[in-house]
Order: sequence, then structure tokens, then C-alpha cells
Amino acid sequence: MDKAKSKSKKLGRPEAEFDLSKVEVCGYFNATQETMAYILGCKENTIFRRMKDKDSEFYKAYKKGNCNMKLKLSEAQLKVAMKGNASMLIWLGKQYLNQKDNPMPDEDVNKNYTVILVPKKQAESDNN
Repeated sequence: MDKAKSKSKKLGRPEAEFDLSKVEVCGYFNATQETMAYILGCKENTIFRRMKDKDSEFYKAYKKGNCNMKLKLSEAQLKVAMKGNASMLIWLGKQYLNQKDNPMPDEDVNKNYTVILVPKKQAESDNN
């Protein structure tokens, strides 16, 4: 056998091919690797290996589906919020607008305040 030919041949089983539209659907539903293996008819370690390669078409198809799901979810949240759901508006404000529960401005948080307590009788006499 020619040495050049033997180097170009891959050993082992041929790489499994998958319907990338099914992989995208799996990403849309945030499927686990176990679920994906069942749906795609392969072993979990095959899915694990494919997902490790961030440049592969397999990974890109999964991410595309997952990103589409996140967009739809954000759209649904905004619709609920805009219909007057105060909790959703608050949550979205924290997520997207960097709003906080802390009512004090940042510059006031680090200031030291001194509270002087005086007896009631003295306070009443000072007000007269």
C-alpha cells in the first residue's frame, strides 16, 4: 500500500452525519445531551464530542436553535410586561436596564451618617 494513501485514510468508524434541522430543534428546546442522543439515534458521548467543537456545524445549529428560543422567550416576557405585569417589568428592568432594588444613589451608599438621639423632653424644648 502506498504511504501517501494510508496517511489520508481515517481509522475507525466513519463520522456520523446528522440532520442539522433536528439539532437546531433540540437547541430550541434546550435539550439535554441524553435527549439529543435519543432523538438523533446515537450515543451521548457522540453528542458530547460534537458540542465540544465550537466551530462545528453541529454546535452552530444547536446554538442557533437555542438563540431563537431565547429571543422568543424575551418577546413573550415583554408582551406580558407591557400588559401591566409589574413583577415582569421590574425583572426586565433589572436584567436589561441595570436597575437595582437599592434606592440610594451609589455615591450615598458609602457615606457615613451620624444619628444623634436626644431625650424627648429635650427635643420638645429645643423645638420651642
